[in-house]
Amino acid sequence: MLEGANLLRSLSGAWQLDREIRGAGAQLHGKATFEPGLGGIFAYRECGTLRLRDGRELSSHRRYTYRPSERGFTVAFADGPTIGNDFVRLTFDASDGERLVADDVHHCGDDLYEVRYALALPGAFEIIIDVTGPAKAYSLISSYVR
Repeated sequence: MLEGANLLRSLSGAWQLDREIRGAGAQLHGKATFEPGLGGIFAYRECGTLRLRDGRELSSHRRYTYRPSERGFTVAFADGPTIGNDFVRLTFDASDGERLVADDVHHCGDDLYEVRYALALPGAFEIIIDVTGPAKAYSLISSYVR
């Protein structure tokens, strides 16, 4: 059984990030980093270029904090209006072949975010977020490689 602190240490460092936004026809290409901090908390930062369906390109940035737990970690918002609030709490009790997987759900008003992390460490991992709500229906498929 892997402890959350060990999982976070294995995520530490720089990653190439490619994200497909299905349902919106957009893609993001950029970089992400996990940096260790006080109390075993890791700072996650991503930056990249978001290419919209119509060809426009925008600069994109996002931050989260990752706190270790017994068999996983909690991801919290580190920017925007919900800074400090938990996004998801993940426990890695399952695998799908060679990857450790964890799922959680985040409710935001009437919107539902179904989140899956699949870790193929040390060299890759994937985050899939399916978003549904009265005015939302899209999937974020984020692939990370060293």
